[in-house]
Amino acid sequence: MKFLKSYTGGLVVLAAVIVLSVLLGSHRSLVSERTRVEAQFAPIAGDLRDCLDITANLLTVGARYLEESALSALTDSREALGQQQSIAGAYADYTRLQAEAAAVLDELEDRDLTDKDSQYVRGFRTDLASEADTIARDGYNDAAERFNDEVLGAFPASILSKLTFVAPAELFA
Repeated sequence: MKFLKSYTGGLVVLAAVIVLSVLLGSHRSLVSERTRVEAQFAPIAGDLRDCLDITANLLTVGARYLEESALSALTDSREALGQQQSIAGAYADYTRLQAEAAAVLDELEDRDLTDKDSQYVRGFRTDLASEADTIARDGYNDAAERFNDEVLGAFPASILSKLTFVAPAELFA
């Protein structure tokens, strides 16, 4: 107890408080900024929900002409994307969904469809391409890269982020 009442003890306590304040303040600020950047992912999340809706309709039309086994991969990729929690994981599942949807669309176009279903299939392909274009033009990845490079990559945040376990913003790539 004498140590804490001494001049040296006071300086040690002061130094500890300053170090903790810097670390906690840095953590709070960096996490807040990363959260602000990741909030810009919302439009892409909306586009992904639209892709899930389009592929649900594709499955409905596909069930009229294809065996269930031909649709199971698309069903699985829809479920995976619908349950995804991370941004990077959503990209992987979205890429898989695109490939599976294209395979089903290709197979349906080789079938003898009614005129109405043929229009639906063309519409699904167009809608999915439109969503892909919208997602590709979104500025989220630029904002995330800017945060990772300009904020977390700059001194002193480059050191403080490692000390306070602040992860970089996830890329949708």
